[in-house]
Amino acid sequence: MYIAENRLVSNIRTRFPEGAALTGKWLAERNWDPAEYDDYPHTWVEAFAGRITEAIKRKDSAAIRAQTGFLADQYRANPDALLSIVDVSYAENIMWDASDEEKAWAWEFIAADIQQFYLQMWRKPTALASR
Repeated sequence: MYIAENRLVSNIRTRFPEGAALTGKWLAERNWDPAEYDDYPHTWVEAFAGRITEAIKRKDSAAIRAQTGFLADQYRANPDALLSIVDVSYAENIMWDASDEEKAWAWEFIAADIQQFYLQMWRKPTALASR
């Protein structure tokens, strides 16, 4: 049913095995059965978006560039099939609990396509003015 989406998940797992393992652990802690991952690739990608938030919090610009660039490349290679999963499941969730300052710092390292999807849901990140 989700051929392109499951291929995307497989490609992510191959390219980012450590992030995939952390995503699997996160899902297992929430009682997701790995046997069901193929039925819910959108949920898996949404959970994987948490790896970007982690990279942002540790100020790992290389990881941010690599991961968002990879997802942008995957989207551009198959935009009709991957629009929803890259836009809604990934881009809308990449900075879920990062602070405004962390988001503003990370913005320049996020691939342009992912930035555009993010902006369709959220505003451009800016650091808060000093108080």
